[in-house]
Amino acid sequence: MPDSTHPAEFDAYAANYDEALQRGLDLTGETKDYFAEGRVSWLRQRLAKLGMKPTSCLDFGCGTGTAAPFLQAGLGIDSYIGYDPSTASVQRATQDVTWAGARFTDDEESLAPESVDLAFCNGVFHHIPPEHRAGAMDLVWRTLKPGGLFAFWENNRWNPIVHYIMSRVPFDHDAQMLFPFQARGLLKAARFDIVGTDSCFVFPAILAPLRALEPLLCKLPIGGQYLVLARKP
Repeated sequence: MPDSTHPAEFDAYAANYDEALQRGLDLTGETKDYFAEGRVSWLRQRLAKLGMKPTSCLDFGCGTGTAAPFLQAGLGIDSYIGYDPSTASVQRATQDVTWAGARFTDDEESLAPESVDLAFCNGVFHHIPPEHRAGAMDLVWRTLKPGGLFAFWENNRWNPIVHYIMSRVPFDHDAQMLFPFQARGLLKAARFDIVGTDSCFVFPAILAPLRALEPLLCKLPIGGQYLVLARKP
């Protein structure tokens, strides 16, 4: 998350972030790795349809860097930079992620302009106060190369189960989720072109046999999360 959020709050959870998150995810019957792999798998399919294979990635609001190995394995990127204003989270990520192509920073000034093909974020903007979201978007915009894509993942505010799950996660108590139309509006205001919106993670583990139907349901706003894929012209 950018400096306009509360990095000290996430500093406090850097050592036990996964445990705190799992308090909410227990309701789904899955771990964070299921969702992390699912997001990257879905994104990989969307990128393939666009004929795009990114080689560099900004993980915006990377936290403790848990998405890095999934992005590396799932997308085959060569270089990755994780940005988060939580110094403790960045320190933890630097210790835990041993991939030589990855680096982490809590300094937005170290993000070189037009340096990455792909930007990725997951559940970040609901922690950014609305008045600071445009500035966060601008930072992503500046870091992306022209023609680069921004994979904007957010929790689905339309889904009542998501509200309950987040109420069980200590650092999500004051989160302000975005509806998909709000996310698209934010991206458009930042001069991004919208490529498409998908809803994902419809069925919990107890209904896993039905997950084969999820690609058919992706245009209905019923999943636990959604992806807005946007392009910098």
